[in-house]
Amino acid sequence: MSAPAKRTLKYSGWVILGLLAVSLLMSSLGSSNQNALAQDTTNLLINGSLERPYYGQGASTRTVPQNWNLWIGTGAPEAFPHTDRVQVLDGEVSWNIKQGYAVFAAAGYQRVSGLTVGDALRFSASGWVYTCNDTQNSCIIPDPPYRRSDTAAGVSLKVGIDTKGGTDPNAASVKWSSVAAPYDQWVEMSITATAEADAVTVFMYATQTAPLAMNNVYWDRAALVRTTAAPAVEPTAAFVPFVAPQSVKPDGSIIHVVQAGDTLSSIAYAYTEYGVTNESIAALNPPMKPNTRVLQLGQEVIILPPGSVDPATGKLKQPGATTAAQNPTPETAPAGSTPIPTPTIDAAEGGTTAEPTATPAEGNQTAAEVSYASVRAGFLTNERGLMLWLEDVDQIYVLINGGTAQEGNYSAYRDTWQEGMPETDPALQAPAGLFQPTQSFGQAWRTYPGVRDALGWGTAEAVNFTALIVRSGNNIVVNGPDKRVYELSENGAWKAVDYFAQP
Repeated sequence: MSAPAKRTLKYSGWVILGLLAVSLLMSSLGSSNQNALAQDTTNLLINGSLERPYYGQGASTRTVPQNWNLWIGTGAPEAFPHTDRVQVLDGEVSWNIKQGYAVFAAAGYQRVSGLTVGDALRFSASGWVYTCNDTQNSCIIPDPPYRRSDTAAGVSLKVGIDTKGGTDPNAASVKWSSVAAPYDQWVEMSITATAEADAVTVFMYATQTAPLAMNNVYWDRAALVRTTAAPAVEPTAAFVPFVAPQSVKPDGSIIHVVQAGDTLSSIAYAYTEYGVTNESIAALNPPMKPNTRVLQLGQEVIILPPGSVDPATGKLKQPGATTAAQNPTPETAPAGSTPIPTPTIDAAEGGTTAEPTATPAEGNQTAAEVSYASVRAGFLTNERGLMLWLEDVDQIYVLINGGTAQEGNYSAYRDTWQEGMPETDPALQAPAGLFQPTQSFGQAWRTYPGVRDALGWGTAEAVNFTALIVRSGNNIVVNGPDKRVYELSENGAWKAVDYFAQP
């Protein structure tokens, strides 16, 4: 074995030893965190972050988080824990309530006892809505949040408190928040009320007016706290009415003239394709703030400054870059499906972010700052490479073989498959002894340009396992279920080392 290979082996071996040690440490820290949460009485709810375990309630496809219940008014929705990080606000999962091709009305609820008559209480919860009638492409867009809902669903969310502790959301004793329609974004709704008994019940209510093919509501981060505020309906800046985007100016800017009913959130949503947010718009329009609730009719709001957009194409200008149509590679976004650069774990998603550092020098193996994680993962081998799914970032890494099956190039793609979508394409028949990728792997394999041709058919069924990951900047080291360790560098190259092979 050559000297360079030995150095690679030594460094990688150190990384894996670190992974194993840290995974044990994480287990210990997890227990400590749970004990700390159990002692925190600020939130009167149990399991306010709607975490696992989930239990069946009334149907095999209907589950509720521990200490919660589900009221069904109309329809027959399904309910599951949801792990796509885009729609997870707090903890590991959110609560997904959905029903395709039908309208439904449903409310998650929890009854809280041990209160005193006259207690002033504030209940808040965050909701996200995804609705779509496009069964082929699932309303995929190339930029965050990766899907753009069809607002014709007419979804409406609200939260409430039954001040007498009843479990019927239609009761007169329920005090409700303002109505919200948070398509493709998290929005918090809240309500304050005074307890009229020694128990109250909190509700997270959703309904809609049109039966689209995909109707999804996600709930997360619920809290009931004592407050000194006067009971009142708290305004929710979450209702996002439909706003038609306005045209690009000849100088490459976008200026939105406020119409009746426009809100800052609805305006930002209308220009999602340009990656704008409440924050970016407010920064261009001082003294506007990201939480500004009142806009003046006819007010001119700068969405993007001059020179930002090509007036001929309506696309963002990217000096020096080719378009996806000219070069549909992972560095440019093919229409309808965007490969994503390998990320670090975002602190907002419950992890930590390691600053990029240099590879530690020989004899100084602890110099690099790294972050560790133990996550659920999926693994699928193909004729000319493999596919790897990591739950914490909800991405699918496509590893294409190079000169050997031990190295090559890779790209990362957003996992866009959800329960209820087609698992395979029945029109595609795999050759004898080979397999068509299914579910998340199948969606990526079929829909992202070039992936199917580069990988070929699957050579075995997909395997679920627990992966140990170390990240240093945009470099990743992760173990596979095949007794190999994969090193994915930030320059798009990968290599595998078999630590059980004979030297």
